Amino acid sequence: MIQKGKWTGYYSFNNEQINRIRGFEKTFFEIEIMSINESTFAGKIQDDTATGGTEGIGEISGKIIHNKIHFVKLMPVLTLLTDRNGTRKTFNKKHRPIYYTGQLSNDGQTASGTWRFKLGVIWTGIFPILVKPSKGTWSMMVKK
Repeated sequence: MIQKGKWTGYYSFNNEQINRIRGFEKTFFEIEIMSINESTFAGKIQDDTATGGTEGIGEISGKIIHNKIHFVKLMPVLTLLTDRNGTRKTFNKKHRPIYYTGQLSNDGQTASGTWRFKLGVIWTGIFPILVKPSKGTWSMMVKK
C-alpha cells in the first residue's frame, strides 16, 4: 500500500538527445500523497524548476492494484522546448496529461517505472504546435 505524506523522486527522458538539449539528465520532483481511499490515491506534485521541471503545483491521481502503481500527473503550466538549444517557452494553459505506471515496493517505501505523454496539438493563438509523444523513466521514495 502506498503511504500518505511526502515523497521525493525524479524523472528522465528515454531519448538522451532530449536530456542533452534540456541540459538535465534527471528532473527532480516532490509529491505529497494527501488522500488514500482503498486502492486509489491523490495528491500534489511540484517539479524542481532548477533541474528542468515544469512550473506550478500540479495534481496527481492514481490507483494501486497489488504492487502495480498507475497515476496521472496534471500540471497547470505548459512548458515546451522550442529549439535544439534548449530554449523553453511557457504557455498560460495546462500541460497535457502525463501517464505514470510502475511497481510499488513491498514495504510501500519506493516506486519506479515509466511515464509517457501522447501525441498532441497545442493551439497558441492561431498557430498549432505539434507535440511529439515522449516517454521516460521515473523513481520516487518516501521522504525521510
